[in-house]
Amino acid sequence: MRNTLFAKIAVLLLLISMFSALPVVSAPSMFSVGEINAIPVSAVGQSALEGTAPGPKSTFNLDMIDVENIAEEGEGIYVAVIDTGMLPHWMHYFPEGTVVTEWATAFHWDLPSWRTVEVPDAWDDALSGHGTHVASTVVGYNWLTGGAVHQVPGVAPKAKIIPIKVLWWMDEYGTSVATSDCVATGIEYATSLAKRHGIKLVINLSLGGGAPSRVIERAIDKALREGVIVVAAAGNAGTDGMDWPGAFPQVISAAWAGWTGQWAGGDIGMWDPDWWQYDVPEDLMTPAPASVYLGYRAGTQVYMSWGSGRELPGQDLDVAAPGSWVHGPYWTPFWGPLPADPRECYGWVGGTSMASPHVAGTAALMLEKNPSLDQYDIEAILEATADLDPITYLNGYWLDPNPYMAIYYLHWGYPPGLWYASWADDAVGEGFLDADEAVAIA
Repeated sequence: MRNTLFAKIAVLLLLISMFSALPVVSAPSMFSVGEINAIPVSAVGQSALEGTAPGPKSTFNLDMIDVENIAEEGEGIYVAVIDTGMLPHWMHYFPEGTVVTEWATAFHWDLPSWRTVEVPDAWDDALSGHGTHVASTVVGYNWLTGGAVHQVPGVAPKAKIIPIKVLWWMDEYGTSVATSDCVATGIEYATSLAKRHGIKLVINLSLGGGAPSRVIERAIDKALREGVIVVAAAGNAGTDGMDWPGAFPQVISAAWAGWTGQWAGGDIGMWDPDWWQYDVPEDLMTPAPASVYLGYRAGTQVYMSWGSGRELPGQDLDVAAPGSWVHGPYWTPFWGPLPADPRECYGWVGGTSMASPHVAGTAALMLEKNPSLDQYDIEAILEATADLDPITYLNGYWLDPNPYMAIYYLHWGYPPGLWYASWADDAVGEGFLDADEAVAIA
């Protein structure tokens, strides 16, 4: 168990970085998203593509929130992914018609004019696959492997994605960055689409900053008045608190949870590269796989990440959702130049950025069933149906002062073995997302 001494350090590697304002009084604050907690999926041994083949019926992250029990698929609902834009390979990953290219755009901060400018053709030249991965969680994606195209499901596979690029620069730490004005402009643009075209729209904000921005809050409030649903990541600063805009009370925020059977497919002591396609027990109170060694101390099927932003006074955390090691199309320049072969651009990625699209996708399903729902209806239903028991199972205090704990397995990218996470009530919001119950009540 010596590896547990390093758990906090390792799981905190992915941070939504906190940037102070530019050194000019009138400058906008900076909002960003981390790009570190990701592991590439090797394409070694793949042959030329030969037609299509069935993909997994579900994945662990969808199984955890019971998407397979839901009849709705998000048809007629649009999800604006305000993020890094799309990788140039995006058309290989998404079924035709899933991405609304005619509404996709990009907003950049122009230093010479000191203002946000629109660059409509720049939405699909992303350096980072962050926005591509977020979109893939919502609607699913094509997994190009084994000589065929495998279709992997998403939370709301018939929803439409509107990519809006606002994160326009990547620093030496692998952080994609935008000004608060760019983010607000992206929100205002998405809201204008909903108003002009009369569409039902969910905005996903898998980004954040260390302080509230009035310009972003005003844009969000305007969106809510127009009936747009706004979901945001809680941020990856751990006990330093939530990021904004996720911390605003009127925003639906998502914390970062994981599966204790990760990397091993539920069997501790072995690594299976297909673990992410395996079933999660229907009852999330089922003891963690490590319970064969540690009994009740190992926790349940769910753990909360050390990195997930904790709710501090003046902040509001709503629900937790799967966000650890989610599989999907992804690339980061830290892995090297973008490969020409789209089959090489996949990764397991973790953070509240990955949790947020699970909640946004669930909101899309709820809107399909009941288009009259507004932000406050959806937030209330998500909170009322969230499952608190698996993430408030009293088994802590034996490795540190926190009341809740879980043991899980890590293999690739870190020293392999059993690791632990522990947390308190400030990490969980109203509980773990239960998508099928939320849609049933909608």
